[in-house]
Amino acid sequence: MSLRRLANLGWIALALAGAPAAAEPAAPATTPDTSADAAPATTTLEVDLGHLELRADRIVAPAGATEAVLTLDPDLQRTALDQLRAAHPVQGAVVVVDIRTGRLLVWAELKTPQQKSLFYEAQAPAASVFKLVTTVALFERGHVDPKRRVCFNGGEHGIYRRHLEPATGPDAACIPFSQALGLSKNAVYAQLVNEHLMRADLIEIAERIGFNANLPFDVPVELGGLSVPYNDLAFARTAAGFEDTRLTPLGAAYLSFLVANGGRGAKLSIVDHAGDYHAPVERQDLEQVISATSAWRLVRMMEVTVHSGTSLGAFSDEHGRSYLRSIRVAGKTGTLKPGPDAPTSSWFTGFAPSRRPEVVVSVLLQNGAVWRRKANEVARDLFRSYFAKRGVKGVTAP
Repeated sequence: MSLRRLANLGWIALALAGAPAAAEPAAPATTPDTSADAAPATTTLEVDLGHLELRADRIVAPAGATEAVLTLDPDLQRTALDQLRAAHPVQGAVVVVDIRTGRLLVWAELKTPQQKSLFYEAQAPAASVFKLVTTVALFERGHVDPKRRVCFNGGEHGIYRRHLEPATGPDAACIPFSQALGLSKNAVYAQLVNEHLMRADLIEIAERIGFNANLPFDVPVELGGLSVPYNDLAFARTAAGFEDTRLTPLGAAYLSFLVANGGRGAKLSIVDHAGDYHAPVERQDLEQVISATSAWRLVRMMEVTVHSGTSLGAFSDEHGRSYLRSIRVAGKTGTLKPGPDAPTSSWFTGFAPSRRPEVVVSVLLQNGAVWRRKANEVARDLFRSYFAKRGVKGVTAP
């Protein structure tokens, strides 16, 4: 059976350097080399992430003749599952990542046995979350300054040819680009993309970030998929997240992780130990993916989302105070119904505290015609649970 097929069934094949073979093991990934300079022999251990067992102090998964102890936090995993059930989506998933270690704290999904998992292949439209990628391209390829003022009119629910040019007249509104991400102003993005970016620019940045490839992770998981059209109007729509972009929940988490980590990638992990394998204690940092300047600018722009933009209401109580009190959150929302018979994809990805990041939360809800919650509300309550458990003053569990 192929590795991709195993992933779709909730299985992963974990390469264990120097580990002994389990009972009836798969064929070794490499042939042992007995020379003096040979690397340790590598064998393959299958870990079944489709059958997690929540115990009092740990979460485990079957792994051949043994079991794998996962990095997941049992309390936070239970909270995520409860939040998903309360939201009543058609399907939904939550990922939480400890930024300091690269270890997953939550890997939770709500689906029927007939539904394909949202975790492994990018199926859901990226919606406005893709604006994170476009923003990097505008900074690094278009050389757009965050202070650049852009005048626009409309564009809340779609992009049309008139949005490719600056708006004039009494109905035009003008804002700095630094506000456009948090307010999710589609027409601002359409205009700047039309003026400053070529198709190749967006493709290069997106693929550098990891689109159309797998994430650096224990499991073969796609970050997202991208197909960029040549037509100028279709290109603007794609860049704003309306068309031709797809994302996995872990992919959305990784976008936030990159921003929180100053633009540098890292290997993420979900297996703590299995057999003789033990995951590295230190986070395994990778190359610089986006510039530190772009990452810092994005932190500020993502803060707008929560503190004055599209998620202000979700993160504020009935008195207008933040549920997270002194904890500043950076995030990005996305909402898109790609077709009349398709569910509405509701996204939130973000991290906190935004200036000293500890944790990333990514939520995807595939909502039907009748729905109870949006992704930013589920994410808010996961942040509340995380920080309340750590005794942050004024923050209460939901």
